[in-house]
Amino acid sequence: MAEMLTDLLQNIYNRISHLGKTIQGLKTSLDGLNKSIEDKVTTLNQKLSEFSNEINLTQTKHLEVLERIGSSATDEIEKIKDKIGLTSIKKLTNDLENFSKLSEEILNQETVEVLLSEAIATVKAIKKEQLGIVEQEAETK
Repeated sequence: MAEMLTDLLQNIYNRISHLGKTIQGLKTSLDGLNKSIEDKVTTLNQKLSEFSNEINLTQTKHLEVLERIGSSATDEIEKIKDKIGLTSIKKLTNDLENFSKLSEEILNQETVEVLLSEAIATVKAIKKEQLGIVEQEAETK
């Protein structure tokens, strides 16, 4: 019976030993898995960082291109305005508006009356001069 107990204990010891080795193998496998996951996460972080830098660089380049396009378009619009005379038309419109305002000021009722009275007075003075010249000519004849 002692031999049976010894065999039983030996068997239990072997099983515990085998279980310990299996657990040790599982630990080694988990350590390898953790290392692999850590490596992949590190690689992913590096790729994300590179991707972020590339996005920033591309974004900056796109903005620069858009600025150049906008500047060129503005210059071309100004050239076209000059070629078709929009600037001249705008200046002419402003000049005509100024002329209209000036005309309104000059042609108000009081100014017209003053100008007419001066014109009538001038016409009367000219007629008097002409009558005076005609009378002198008649007297000298």
